[in-house]
Amino acid sequence: MERFDSKVLKSRCLLEPTGVGCLPYVRGVILIKVIIFDLDGTLIDTRERFFMVFNKTLESFSLNPLTKRRFNELYSRASLDEAIPKELQKNFWEKFLHDYGRTCSEKDSPFPGVKNVLKVLKRKGLKICVVTGRACAESDVWTELKKHGLAEYVDAVASKDVKVKDHFFKDEEVSRILAKLSVKPHECLIVGDYLADIETGKKMGSLTVAVLSGGVKREVLESADPDLVLESVNDLPSIVDILASKPSKKGCLELNI
Repeated sequence: MERFDSKVLKSRCLLEPTGVGCLPYVRGVILIKVIIFDLDGTLIDTRERFFMVFNKTLESFSLNPLTKRRFNELYSRASLDEAIPKELQKNFWEKFLHDYGRTCSEKDSPFPGVKNVLKVLKRKGLKICVVTGRACAESDVWTELKKHGLAEYVDAVASKDVKVKDHFFKDEEVSRILAKLSVKPHECLIVGDYLADIETGKKMGSLTVAVLSGGVKREVLESADPDLVLESVNDLPSIVDILASKPSKKGCLELNI
């Protein structure tokens, strides 16, 4: 599988505290054709929904619900499994993802600036896709994107199979997107707020960007070895502009690494 040396990018990119600011060093050129975004915690703030469904799922297994403080603590360390007995974890997450994908919350909303970010990236000629770990129909994802005014900027979506073969990695979902668009893994950039997003991208050989908007601590996300860590997707257009070796051509963007 063709891939790039991510350590080159990280060794040449000096991130400021806000996550913005990168000094490019021309080592090679990556042609990026697609940006794949995670949905929850990356484009849309759904933390309240997550908290509510997580506790309801705990109760359905006769387990005690978490306080908001304890939930946030475990979530920030990507350690929610600590609240679930090991022998129940597989069934727990299958039920959680199933119920989560079918639950609506009035508190769900796009993070500030998300719509403009997608609009800017589309203008650069890039395909914009959304891959979610929710176990739901893809039509449900489109419905939510339309509700939040984001659907017009998205080219394709993929969600977990309702049977949930793997509740963690998203490589099957990403592969479906890439096959549909006839794009190779090294031609896409994967953006997400959780370890699964980054580890999926690394596994497939894609450029990975972790965002802190979902609430997971920086050091936890860095343990997955992302190529960049940003405060939120709002920083992405600036980073893309800084790394771009030349104005984008229709259908792709050349990035120096």
